[in-house]
Amino acid sequence: MLVNAARYSCTESIFGEEIQQLGLPKDHAAAMCRVLQKHSTAIRQTLIEKSFRINELQSVRDITTPGRTPPNYTTLELKISQELVDGLPKDTTHVLNLDRAQVKALLAELELARDAMEKYNN
Repeated sequence: MLVNAARYSCTESIFGEEIQQLGLPKDHAAAMCRVLQKHSTAIRQTLIEKSFRINELQSVRDITTPGRTPPNYTTLELKISQELVDGLPKDTTHVLNLDRAQVKALLAELELARDAMEKYNN
């Protein structure tokens, strides 16, 4: 609740009223408001620093195995850093079976995206 209140620049008075309406006792709501007032700037700064860092692709590996991978398919292992799982960031690994034609199309799209991004880098 504190993170969302800081993210959306919610005032302490509105935050206090809202959490009291959710059933938090007035004294506890006042304590939460003091924490929000004291730490909202730091919370917002942390959110800025961590933005675009959730679901960050760490690596892609071809783990196609004859006999285990269906014919005309490629098996890829994706390692993702800070994927949101049940609302919390966690490092995860996903295994995908993709049709080889889809892999070629995906590669072509990614190359176009990279080229477009490089234009903005220079």
